[in-house]
Amino acid sequence: MTKEMPIHWLCQACRRVPAAEEVCDDDPLEPYRLCHECANRLRCRALRPIEWFNLAALHGWTKFLLHDDFYDQDGQACQPDVDNYVTEENHAPTLEMCAGSLERLIDYCITRWHLGKEEFEAFKPFVASKVLAAIVDRANAGNRHIWETMVRLCANVVGDLAAPWVSAQSDRACRDGSLFIWAEAAAKCLAAPEGLHKTIDALRIFHGRDLQKQMSALSWFRAPAVLDWIEINVPREDVTAAWGQLASLSDLDWGRVQSWLASGRPLSLVALDALASCIPRQGQARILTILNPKLKGCGDRSTIGHALRTYEAEDSAPRVATKCTFIIQHLDELRTE
Repeated sequence: MTKEMPIHWLCQACRRVPAAEEVCDDDPLEPYRLCHECANRLRCRALRPIEWFNLAALHGWTKFLLHDDFYDQDGQACQPDVDNYVTEENHAPTLEMCAGSLERLIDYCITRWHLGKEEFEAFKPFVASKVLAAIVDRANAGNRHIWETMVRLCANVVGDLAAPWVSAQSDRACRDGSLFIWAEAAAKCLAAPEGLHKTIDALRIFHGRDLQKQMSALSWFRAPAVLDWIEINVPREDVTAAWGQLASLSDLDWGRVQSWLASGRPLSLVALDALASCIPRQGQARILTILNPKLKGCGDRSTIGHALRTYEAEDSAPRVATKCTFIIQHLDELRTE
């Protein structure tokens, strides 16, 4: 859906000529304001890289007409619905090109599928208070994707200086379904245990599968208190591997694992999944590759093997047998501390 508009905006894509129409296909509340040529290229999934970059920096790359089915992370069209698609050297800027401008560096981060050390370190030359002010301005003006990116930057770039703002964002995190994103900032910016308590409070409204989807937010705190929370909240049946993953990231020690194995289901299943999460392998959840969970307090790996064989003799269900076999076969790879 498009509509003509008065010429008082620059085209959000090319940023060279006045905008002539609004394209409301993705979000009527947040339309693209474009010149006719860029609007046509947008509809044909054939934006030039710099045009894609400029739009993604304003609206986020997750919008339907901008997302990763149609463009790669550098704005190159993957499925252009035009003949002879050419970029005419209109490339999207690189991190190096954006690093000299705080505003453009934030633009660059908004367009990334994933943020990492390289992007975070690019903010070091800038004064932290100015970075925070720019982040808050963008978060207040942007949609959910923009807001989530700004929260991630607070977590990894600003730190405790952002504590008041991060704390005030907890309600929006719950409202927008972004608790996992917010919890990273809470863990890194807020004084302990404020962030953990706020996250646990936010989880009270969830139950069943909804709770299992949301509880990964607790992973960022790496806190034994989360193990106590698991003991209270783990369901009696349908215990998914998510519970074990969370336990592995929560300062898990061998004494707790032994206690859970001895107690039987459901905590014994959580213990097995937690041990398996401490073994690196392809296909693991991304947070496991970021946080690298380790089992504490067990110097002799043969002790683990013996305990698992003893437990398997009491519970020989296929799930248990498969998991015990996997852990025993990969004991040398199990990360410990």
